[in-house]
Amino acid sequence: MSFVKEFTVGTKRKRTKEELKKAEELREKARDEDSKIVKGIFKNLEAPGGSLTFSFRKYKEDPYRSYTFQDGETYRVPLGVAKHINSLTAVPERDYAKLPDGSPALYTIIKSKRQRYQFLSTEYM
Repeated sequence: MSFVKEFTVGTKRKRTKEELKKAEELREKARDEDSKIVKGIFKNLEAPGGSLTFSFRKYKEDPYRSYTFQDGETYRVPLGVAKHINSLTAVPERDYAKLPDGSPALYTIIKSKRQRYQFLSTEYM
């Protein structure tokens, strides 16, 4: 017996000019917010005393910039970079699912996320 799943490809609804304008305004507002400079301390939680180097560009109008951070040092960076360090540098902690007989299953379960790096603000955001 075979199983065939049918599906149809939907067509995208065209956005109105007002919707496009509002979306662009929200994007510009977010870009302005992310470009504000914040001051904070970089923490390397994975390898204390170590450093982190990465290139970053969130918006297509922005150029790629390379950032290097040393553990325990104070930096002034755009808010978007600080958010990137705090939210996108976590790795999942995995565990094997167990079958009823106690043997491991073929898939894993994400138990939690482990933060690798932190940018701790030294000023009110």
